[in-house]
Amino acid sequence: MVNQERRLRMRHAMEAQQLDVLILRLPENVLLLSGHWPMIGAAYLVFPREGKSVCIVPECYQAEVCASLVECEAIYYPLGGALDPPAALVVKDLLAQQMKPGWRTIGYEGDFETVAPSWNAAEGLVPTTSFQCLLAEACEGKTLVDVTRLMLEGRVRKTAYEIVRLAIASEVSCFGLEAFEQAVNIGISGVQLAALVEQAVMVHGTGYRDSVRVRAFAQVTTGATETAYAHRPNVISTTRPMADGDIAVLELGVVVDGYWADRTRVRVAGRASDKQMRIFETVREAQEAAVASVRAGVRARDVDAAARAVIEEAGYGSSFPHITGHGLGFGYHEPAPILGPRSEDVLEEGMFTSVEPGIYTTAHGGIRIEDDVVVTKDGALVLGAYKKVLQ
Repeated sequence: MVNQERRLRMRHAMEAQQLDVLILRLPENVLLLSGHWPMIGAAYLVFPREGKSVCIVPECYQAEVCASLVECEAIYYPLGGALDPPAALVVKDLLAQQMKPGWRTIGYEGDFETVAPSWNAAEGLVPTTSFQCLLAEACEGKTLVDVTRLMLEGRVRKTAYEIVRLAIASEVSCFGLEAFEQAVNIGISGVQLAALVEQAVMVHGTGYRDSVRVRAFAQVTTGATETAYAHRPNVISTTRPMADGDIAVLELGVVVDGYWADRTRVRVAGRASDKQMRIFETVREAQEAAVASVRAGVRARDVDAAARAVIEEAGYGSSFPHITGHGLGFGYHEPAPILGPRSEDVLEEGMFTSVEPGIYTTAHGGIRIEDDVVVTKDGALVLGAYKKVLQ
């Protein structure tokens, strides 16, 4: 199965904007149009509107590249290290060699503020001003056009091939959800829970449905004080042991061969209070109401309103401070669609979004439930469905 639909869509978009070729370096965009997820961000994709594309990659990754490229020729160059200056000169020459006389307009990634990591998340390479200068020299006499918006808009609607890959990522994330559910208990810490979740995802996810490169990013807050702020984009897991009645909130990002899932579940150590159970049920009902409202043609703000109405009716409207969901797929977070009260987005078939309402109070802690869904013509397809229980 190959992702021919994606390449056809992009070439139609390039024709509409009179672009002759794209030169892409961000791993998420190289993956999008070549099938190859770069190891460190040192791959360069030359994707023409007509003809075969070329991927310029470090020769040390030849085996990985050969196994993944689709309808794309590979050219290799020596890479002495992640910051090897001579390599840049070689790449410039290789890019210049690919330039065809008839090409006039070249698209490049000039304004990505958020980027998905390459396989080596510890140290990725990203395009900078220096790279733009190198590109200008390699494409001398031609016009460079920033295609950031084109790339992001093109990624909003996923293809059938991509939905299969995203389903695998969501299913792999369930290994982490299960490990979390089983491990939450009196005495365990957020740090320990996060480590167990990441271990489960990598150990059980690698090889699952032929997955090759699997990584998890788990954040776990515990207790009322920590989880009351679990709505923040990033939280810090601590070594504090959980006490009886403490809530644990797991925020989990999982990437499988370049495709992302984003999940959240909550558990109570020991016995939950009646108040915690009522709040949990409210969040569950809100999430399910939002999922039920998802379908092509619906305004994204109306999905948010469906979740918010349940929470407001229960008296917790002021305790739901964030949006109901966001796009994802080639990154942990993508800019569309946004399921929020001020969103102008309208859902389209093939969009992929999280659905994650929550309630956060300092008295009882924070509770959020998050799943990822594909927008279909008639509703929502939940990928990697997993049970929603508090204890």
